[in-house]
Amino acid sequence: MRSALRGLTIALPTLALIVSACGGGTVSPGPATAAPAGGPTAAATVPATPVEIRFGHGTAAEEQAWLMIAKPDVTPNQGKWYTLKVTQFRASDERLSAFEAGQLDAGTMPVATALFAADKGVPMKLMASIIRESVSPSSFKTTFLALDTSGIKSAKDLKDKTIGVVGFKTATESWSRAAAASAGLDPAKDIKLVVVGFPAMGEALRTKRIDVGAFPQPFYAIEKARGGVADAYTSRTGAPYDEDNLSLMFNPDFVAKHPGVVRAFLSDFVAATKYYLANEKTARQTLIDKKFVATAPDVYLNMLDYSRPADGKLSLDGLKKHHDELLKAGWIAKAVDLTKLVDQSFLP
Repeated sequence: MRSALRGLTIALPTLALIVSACGGGTVSPGPATAAPAGGPTAAATVPATPVEIRFGHGTAAEEQAWLMIAKPDVTPNQGKWYTLKVTQFRASDERLSAFEAGQLDAGTMPVATALFAADKGVPMKLMASIIRESVSPSSFKTTFLALDTSGIKSAKDLKDKTIGVVGFKTATESWSRAAAASAGLDPAKDIKLVVVGFPAMGEALRTKRIDVGAFPQPFYAIEKARGGVADAYTSRTGAPYDEDNLSLMFNPDFVAKHPGVVRAFLSDFVAATKYYLANEKTARQTLIDKKFVATAPDVYLNMLDYSRPADGKLSLDGLKKHHDELLKAGWIAKAVDLTKLVDQSFLP
């Protein structure tokens, strides 16, 4: 089936947090407990055979989901209610294509991608938040860097400047346009946008191919450690509200057929999130040891992380604001019914 987003590059698909070759395997951990209470009523009987969830994931900022694979002992329902058949995808457009083709039951998905897909009529349920671009100073938000000798210190200095974004109609473009507008500039006339992959963004900035570049983690930490760069603005400069970036999605047909399995999976996801938040460096070291991450340990273990909601809940207010911005900009053709797109009732 042809993807609704064929050819569209999505934000945050290609960070250098390289996941090892874990696709196609089935995770079968040890003893597990029954699915916990919470969420919609479902059959209380554990299935005679664990239900396989074909799960697609990416290469960036999905630590809780990766822990479910790398450290299954933090997921008590895995191996009893469900098993995971995992496949890694380079980018979210590829993941969406596989989902549309019926090759995946669930996976990680940028919220912006989900909105684009919903606009095209792709059936999907967003069921939990993985990372959030938060206004809180205690959490990382995607940051746009300039050379410290450039004189660019804020969005007010962007007039006639070239900005590197990971792709057109991505969150990095949306955030740059919003930042320019918040400084009184006309995003359509006063800034120039060029596409640069995240791994190449640092060199593009240092060789002055671009004046400003988008840097998620760990690239931000890497470039700051090299020195000679300064923060220009962040994803929140023109959007001063909490906004979920990556989410967990499921096929609605799978949810309808296996509600107890979905509830058990999401309970385990929340458990993995809480474990990660309580044992951040230990959890990150596990991902290094299991070859999920190829970033230098001194950078990865110590970098400031994104906000990760402990309860897994999406910010509905942030989703509505982001949706309205995309609608106003013409990036989606019609309003998306968010009550049909989002279903958090299966969370514990």
